[in-house]
Parts: sequence; structure tokens; C-alpha cells
Amino acid sequence: MKDKKWKFMYSVLLVIWLTVILNTVYYWNTGNEILIDTDVNLYYVTLLPLIIIIIYTAVTCFILITYLAMDKKVKSIQQKAYENFKDAIIKKNSLCSIVIAAHNEDTVIKKTVTELLKQTYQNTEIIVVCHNCSDNTFAEASFQDPRVKPLDYKTKDSGKGIALNYGVSKSQGEYILVLDADGILSPDFVEKGLPLLEKYAAVQGRYVPSNRNYSFVTRLLSIEGDLWSTPYMTARTALDKRGGLGGTGYILRKDILQEVGGFTNHLVDDYELTSRLLRKGYRIVFAPQCINYDEKPPTIDILLKQRARWAKGFIDLLKNQVCEPTDILGIIFWLSPIVILTALGLFLTIGFGMIFNLVFGYFPFNYAAITINQWLLLTAFIWVVQVTVLAKEYGWTGLKYAIFIPLYNSFVLYVFVVFVRAFTIKSWGATKTTHGFTTKSNSV
Repeated sequence: MKDKKWKFMYSVLLVIWLTVILNTVYYWNTGNEILIDTDVNLYYVTLLPLIIIIIYTAVTCFILITYLAMDKKVKSIQQKAYENFKDAIIKKNSLCSIVIAAHNEDTVIKKTVTELLKQTYQNTEIIVVCHNCSDNTFAEASFQDPRVKPLDYKTKDSGKGIALNYGVSKSQGEYILVLDADGILSPDFVEKGLPLLEKYAAVQGRYVPSNRNYSFVTRLLSIEGDLWSTPYMTARTALDKRGGLGGTGYILRKDILQEVGGFTNHLVDDYELTSRLLRKGYRIVFAPQCINYDEKPPTIDILLKQRARWAKGFIDLLKNQVCEPTDILGIIFWLSPIVILTALGLFLTIGFGMIFNLVFGYFPFNYAAITINQWLLLTAFIWVVQVTVLAKEYGWTGLKYAIFIPLYNSFVLYVFVVFVRAFTIKSWGATKTTHGFTTKSNSV
């Protein structure tokens, strides 16, 4: 029943969005003017939200354009580090501990570990923390290979941070690679990532969806990752070496991890750890040659559950100043929960006005807005940039993915739902998502 309630809310938002779009296109096409009741003036009430949304839209475009301009530069950072330090890394042959926090992951863990054993950098140990499992995760994670070390760990409390800290405490490596139970790494992930740790505290790999073609939802979520994850991490690395950790597929130095206090059992442990590292003056770089094939939620139900947990984590972090004062992009990202909830308020206000206009023939209040022509130009510009980004990432295949961009730009209304649902989230346990929804992906 609870999931149905949130899906219903999402459906209502999509209907409102469609109503706004069709009304806008109608008035643009016919040249008719909307009748407005100016006695009710919400102009100044809606002006600030409109300005904030425009600023965040501009920042998003800036990140995408920066990616297009700086992609080669960031790739060269990793390539130069590999060329300069690979011999030293091979000579040291330091142990890299791969730590996986796994809760009821018997559908995917065996494949994940099997693929990890194919790493070209051989001096690794694979620690699978089977945390409060009630299925066959521990048995599936048990291999004859001595590098694989499954741990059956039972605690009263649940949470990824608890499992990761236990895994780190049992690790012997100089480096810690954090991977989710559904993650599949490119065979040279460790080999290509370790050289960067000669200069930086942590390295985040690139996400590529492993199940893009599984369902309509995974197709759209894959585009979301393509248009946010890689461009954002590229821009942060190119501009200020403040790239973030994405929760999985990253390597960091164990001594630095211990220095900043290890993992916390936060709902967005990756972002919270990123903030502590950056505040200590450590820098994180994006390694686009290190690929983590990750699984996207296959249905709306699972999506809303997972992202509500993330949203609750970001909301909780608003209580603390998590960014360096000079980290402008970081501060903008930190404040995004406020922006999303503000945008939801403006969206519902305009949506109500449009529906009222359909029924009664006039808009019930005056409000701040850009013109229809400005909106069309902005939308066209954003689409062109998005298509260009997909083409740069995937070549001609990216143009096939770009067919879904118009649908994606309405699909992302789900963020409004998850930020409302976030206020109902109490713990990790209520938002655990299942894995194993994969097909062979062409996203390489």
C-alpha cells in the first residue's frame, strides 16, 4: 500500500507536467494570451524560487559543457599517472583490499567475486562482509581461492557503514577498494587506479550501467547516470580536484581513511566521507579508464525506495556545514534538497494555475515566469547539450540513447516524490533494494 501511494503521487505529478506542457504549446502555437486575475499577485512569492531554479539549470549546463571541454584533460591526468607511477606500483606490489558490504545478495555476489578474481593486478584480497544475511550470500561468496574472504557478520543495527568498517578492520591492504555487491569492475580497474593514489587520497571510477536494456526504467536511469555522474566527476576533477566518491567503485588509501575516522553509518556514506576528506584538504580524482558496471533499479517501486534513502541522507547533511567555504560547486550540490523542495512548490503552484485555467478559462493569480519563447529556447539548448554529451560518451550508440531524452526530462520528476518520501525514512533496513535484474548490456 505504501509503495502504491508514492507511485500514485508520481503519476499525479506526471499528469500535472503533461498539462503544463500541452497548455504551454497550445498558447505558443495559437498566439492566444492567457487571461490572468491580477488581483491575486504571487509574483514576488514565486520570483525567488524561479531565480534559484534558473541558477541551478545554468550550473547543470555549465557542468555538461565543462565535461565536453575537459574530458580529454581528465583522461590525460589518469594516463600520465599510469605512465609515471605504474612501475613503482608494480615494484611495491602493495596489497589492495576489496571490501564488499553484502546484505542478502545471493543472486549477484558469486558473479561479482568471480569477475574480481580476473583483475590484472593480482595482489588483492576480496573481503565480503555478509551482514545480517538470511539467505545464501555467505555460501555464494565462499571460493577455494585464498584471496576471497567471506565474513558472516551479525549485528543488532543495520547499515552499509557498519559492514564496511568491519571489513576494513579485517583487511590487510594498504589500499581499500569499496564495491557494492552488484558491481562488476573492468579487469584493469585496480591496475589503472592505484597509480593515481601516489598523488591523491582517493580515486573514483566511472559508472557504466550493466542493465541498461533490462526495462524502460533502467534505460531512463542509465541516461540519468550518463548525463550526471561522468560529467559531474569530470568537471570537479578538471576544475579543483574535488571529485566525489559515488558509493561504489572507488579506491582510497587506508591510512587516510583511518585518519578521517573511517565510515559512518550515514544514509549517504559516500557523500559524507567525501566531505570529511575534502575538509581535511585531501583531494579526490575521477578515473574514467576505471569502469564499474553497476545495476540500475528495474522498477519504479525499487527506484523510489532507493532514492528516498539517498534523499533522506542529503537532507540530514543540511544540518552541518559539509563543504569547504571555497567549494562553490560543492555548496550548490549540498543545498540541492532545498532547491528540489522549492522547485516542487513552484511546480505545484503553476500546475494548479494551469488546471484552474482549463476549467474556468483564466489563471487565478499572477506569478513570476520566463516567456514561452525563452522556455523553448532553453529547452532546445539543453537537449542539444545532452545529445552531444551522450554522443561523446558512446559515439553513434549515444545518439540511439538520445532518443529517450525527451522522456527522461519528464521522468526525473520522480525526484520530487523521493524528497517528500524521504521524511518517512527512518533507517537503512526499510530501504534495502534487491539486485540481480541484469541483461547483457551494449553500454561499453
